[in-house]
Amino acid sequence: MPLLFAVAVANLTFVPGPTPPDVPSQFVTPRGRELIRDGRPFRFVGVNCYELAPLSDRADEIFATLAGRGVKVVRFWAFQISCGPTGRDFSRFDALVAAAKRHDILLLPVLENHWKHCTYDAGQPIKPAAWYAAGWQHDRFGGAPLPYRDYIRAVTKHFRDEPQILAWQLVNEPEIYPDTPGNFATLRRFAVEAAREIKSVDSQHLVSLGLLGLGQPATMGANYRRLQQFRPLDLVTAHDHGYIYEPLAGRDWPRRENNFFADLCDARALDKPFVATESGIAIDWMAGDRVRRAELFRTKLDAFFAAGGAGYILWNYEPRLVTDFGFTADDPVLDVIAEVAGKL
Repeated sequence: MPLLFAVAVANLTFVPGPTPPDVPSQFVTPRGRELIRDGRPFRFVGVNCYELAPLSDRADEIFATLAGRGVKVVRFWAFQISCGPTGRDFSRFDALVAAAKRHDILLLPVLENHWKHCTYDAGQPIKPAAWYAAGWQHDRFGGAPLPYRDYIRAVTKHFRDEPQILAWQLVNEPEIYPDTPGNFATLRRFAVEAAREIKSVDSQHLVSLGLLGLGQPATMGANYRRLQQFRPLDLVTAHDHGYIYEPLAGRDWPRRENNFFADLCDARALDKPFVATESGIAIDWMAGDRVRRAELFRTKLDAFFAAGGAGYILWNYEPRLVTDFGFTADDPVLDVIAEVAGKL
């Protein structure tokens, strides 16, 4: 191959990773397919609470409820719009971290969204290909005060010594339409370069890309694994949506790709921890039967951890119910979480 191409491939593939600690670390670290915290394997049940940042003044109340039911991780939108007119006011996030520490809750901040509800509404339903190609480095997308690259460097530097952060997630459900080799290469380059930007200022926290993992453009088939094989990405993640009656969706399918079980198998092949960062069941699908929904989640949780998964995060805890997928403090879902978490 030409010399310049060989150098480019080498630089993309062989990225130095953090040296495994000699002593137990407060930070969550990977060890093969496991996560390690304080020197011991760490497996967890978590919840999404996507509007957590605007609710930072209620963080103690929220975390006390969740911690009392075995929840160990909360994933939330940590978009630039929560950080004031300069994009560098992290006071809301500081309050969340302080409250999380009081209740031993770990946080999984999502730094951007592929979809319209993102940092600033740019009038587009999705992130365009141009954003993944170069816009993330230079453009103030939607009128944001900082380009995405500057924002992720600032927020991760601010919290780089904070072990209450489990990991950083680059984008919620990134994809590029249509599904072409060029768009896959663009998304892969974004994933590796954005992860490197974080690692350059924060080498202690894990980083994940944030794929949906169900066959989206530029991520389908073998591309799902290829997007997450490089060293700067520490976790393999996917969402368990749609197949509510299948404990491990895709396990018994004749074609093992573009489904949740295939994603888990790809994580095994990469020898990386696998985390389900969303799993939602609308209460309307259950004709309002919350107990039935909770039991469906139980079967999914049991199957997931039996198959070697590291963490499973349900969608979506809502202090005040606002969506069909939401559950509140009195929902049987939290009883199931407590029971499953107690066995991990």
